[in-house]
Amino acid sequence: MSAGKGTGLAAAGIAAGTLLGFYVLAPNVEGGPTAVDSETRTELDAETVRADRAEASVGGADELLDGSVEGILDGVLDGENVLVLATADADEAAVTGVGELIATAGGEAAGTVQLSEDATAPGSGDQLKSIAASSLPAGASLSEDRLDPGYHTGELLGQTLGDASESDRAVVVGALDNAGFFADGAEAISAVDGEVDAVVVVTGDASEGDGDGNYSTRFVADLTAGLDATTGGVVLAGGQGSAEPNGAIG
Repeated sequence: MSAGKGTGLAAAGIAAGTLLGFYVLAPNVEGGPTAVDSETRTELDAETVRADRAEASVGGADELLDGSVEGILDGVLDGENVLVLATADADEAAVTGVGELIATAGGEAAGTVQLSEDATAPGSGDQLKSIAASSLPAGASLSEDRLDPGYHTGELLGQTLGDASESDRAVVVGALDNAGFFADGAEAISAVDGEVDAVVVVTGDASEGDGDGNYSTRFVADLTAGLDATTGGVVLAGGQGSAEPNGAIG
């Protein structure tokens, strides 16, 4: 379901509820002419048609992709080390599916790392910025223009996954792990043989984050951007809600 469809259905639901309440609970209230009823019904019908068309379009696209995914992906990641980084709310089946797609594309799985709930919590931001500043691998640097905790953390991880030495990687992984950043799989970063060529970040269905400014979803978006700036490439994948304006993808 797209963000536009979700918004349209929500609007239709509110309108339908208002209409039902007005005519069932207070059928004789002054100011409820048939013209208004007709206009509202027309709007609802139009929203229903748009929603049905959108659903049919998405369903058709899914069927097309399901039938051609192997042909599309075959060999595009040959010889590439790909790490999967999943947020705490990522769907387990989606994470597994991403791993299968990487294999279909010929990529080498560099491991799956699960972030903790604390990793994207507003209270962890300052600590992560401090870790990023004090644990950088030799020759690495942080942006002076983008100061967001998520972006600096993404830069730190990206440069650690690059040509950092084994000892530098151990320092970064240890610092983040001790801070409770990882829920599972931290050892995968240390165990990577060579550089990680690409990262797939898998997030959940959240349409907005916790705290002021939708912190958690913005953190995931910033983390992905920081990784993208310091690695060979990043994909951010998430549930339907994450594509809404305040979701990580949106």
